[in-house]
Amino acid sequence: MPSRTIPVVFIPGIMGSHLKLTPQRQAELKKTTDVSWRPEATMETLAVIFKTPAQRQMLLDPQATDVDRYDLSKPAADKRHSNVEDVAYLHDGPAADCADPDAQQQRDRRARLRGWSEVFFDSYGGLLQTLESQLNQMCRDGQVRSEWASGKHKVIGVPPTEWGGNGGEALQPSELQTVSDAWYPVHAVGYNWLRSNGESAKDVAKRIREIIAYYQQRQFDCEKVIVVTHSMGGLVGRALIHPDFGNAQDVVAGIVHGAMPAVGAAAAYKRIRMGFEGSGVKGYVFKKVVGDTGPKVTAVLANAPGGLQLLPSERYGPGWLKAKVGDEEVLSLPKSDPYTEIYTVQDKWYRLITPEWVNPAGMETSSEQDTWKMLFKAQQLHQVIGAQYHDHTYLSFGSDEGQLAWGDVVWLVGKAPFFHGGAGQRLGLEKLHVGTPAEGWQIDQDDGDGLAVLMDGLAGHTEQKFGVRIADPAQPGDGTVPAERSAQEPVRQGKAKIAYQQTGYEHQGSFESHAVQTSTLHAICTIALQAFAWKTQT
Repeated sequence: MPSRTIPVVFIPGIMGSHLKLTPQRQAELKKTTDVSWRPEATMETLAVIFKTPAQRQMLLDPQATDVDRYDLSKPAADKRHSNVEDVAYLHDGPAADCADPDAQQQRDRRARLRGWSEVFFDSYGGLLQTLESQLNQMCRDGQVRSEWASGKHKVIGVPPTEWGGNGGEALQPSELQTVSDAWYPVHAVGYNWLRSNGESAKDVAKRIREIIAYYQQRQFDCEKVIVVTHSMGGLVGRALIHPDFGNAQDVVAGIVHGAMPAVGAAAAYKRIRMGFEGSGVKGYVFKKVVGDTGPKVTAVLANAPGGLQLLPSERYGPGWLKAKVGDEEVLSLPKSDPYTEIYTVQDKWYRLITPEWVNPAGMETSSEQDTWKMLFKAQQLHQVIGAQYHDHTYLSFGSDEGQLAWGDVVWLVGKAPFFHGGAGQRLGLEKLHVGTPAEGWQIDQDDGDGLAVLMDGLAGHTEQKFGVRIADPAQPGDGTVPAERSAQEPVRQGKAKIAYQQTGYEHQGSFESHAVQTSTLHAICTIALQAFAWKTQT
């Protein structure tokens, strides 16, 4: 085993870390288990479908939850963390063909101890196992192994443009031979995604320093890690290397971001107002679990600093929230500051927060005013890390016309519901005429289920009502993060060594793509080659 050790640390996205309840909250909810969020626990997950907004608020409370880490000292640890099992390869574990009957259990336990079971393994397991296998089996007898020179993860001799890269050089056999003189143990570090990403960065920084200390205590030469992030984990990763938060810039050699909402995503606004979307059987179940109406989502995210930090920041640009009457655009916001113009306004129909949806559980620690404070702290976080990227930054993102995202959120005006002022309109007895300016429209009814009923407030229109709904997404992306508005921000700033613009995957499943996995391998090897001194280099 090489003496040099370069841990690869994976940071998942929102909802990608398992959470457990405090004993007090478990008792208050009268739950038989302390599971707060564990999507791979099928019955626990399906049970969330039937939770009320108040129950969701209590179940996913940032102050009553923590990361559900693997603790081998607990008798039921292996059963609880059985989402990670049948691990085929772990460099410091028994070989797959080992005759020891306990070999499989040893590999699985080592993987859990590295944090693999504290993240959404059904989604991220393929990436973790690919990185562990490929990075620790680069060469045999000094020669590049076939897995690197051919097949689905062919890296050697392949220009990054093959994976959508905007530049960069192909990795040569001699370069792979150079960086093969190291051990790359792959770790996953979960975090409480309900809390601020700045706070999570501090927690992740502590874990990274513990990982480095562990290998140093085992007499390995270990000084820095390479970080790989997914989605909101990218915000955590950028805060990780900022002195105001993680302050871990001295122990991070480089960062590879995947599907990062660099300056937020307008989908967050849509989902807080109208709930999550989803199609097909899998999509239907997903939206029912995470919340298919505004009240269900607001009860959680309005009380979760991490979720609010996914809203578009100032760097997202102006005019992403629109309203249209027919083909006429009658509203375009923000002019400059979405926090004061959209998120914290109280008396406008396009407001982000509906007060009665914020605290259905009647908790003393929750109020609309508390949400506004979290929003302004979200603004401060984005201002601090807005230009914060590691010198060795690589990123992959989706720009797919088959995976459209909300770059802009467009409210479309239409007829009111039949039994809520729209009977005459729908029977052709009444002509719909909506007055402007749109800023003056007033809410008559909004259940957060896809259609809000408004009035224009103009004299002579006092009885006329009309409906507004959010148009389908229209900008290329990955279904959540729009490429142009958000994912490309590091490129605009000139902060990315290579940016891989890709197609063929949706947001959560991005790291299941072979192109993403292979470009990530290329980026990790390039970081290792450039950020460390090697014996064969002059």
